[in-house]
Amino acid sequence: MPPNRYQPFVQLVHNRAGDAFRGAVRYDNDGWEALYLRDDVTTEELKSALPAIADRARASESIVPAERYDRLGDRQATVELHDRAAVLHFRESEGSGIVVSLDRDVAQGLGQFVNSCNAVLDGRRPSDDG
Repeated sequence: MPPNRYQPFVQLVHNRAGDAFRGAVRYDNDGWEALYLRDDVTTEELKSALPAIADRARASESIVPAERYDRLGDRQATVELHDRAAVLHFRESEGSGIVVSLDRDVAQGLGQFVNSCNAVLDGRRPSDDG
């Protein structure tokens, strides 16, 4: 069960994503903790990968830092689309944040757009269904 501070966050994600909520992990400079992991995601492979995932999240840099170009405003989150998952990264402070994993179909509109863009970049014609 997540610490009280993060229960509303986990509940919000679960309410919005339902069964597509794969997991949420909080990290800081001292390590990481699972706030929520869906049963099918909780594997030894994931457990052994989490320290490296937390290290990469700590080192995350914004593509467009506000101090270099402030017309976009502050970064709220980053999103990675994978074949089977969407990963969201919420920075809380320097060295701490939360990584959320959702089934990719939650980001269906964005996923279809990315698939179409990749098709064009690969010299293919994008399909209507992404």
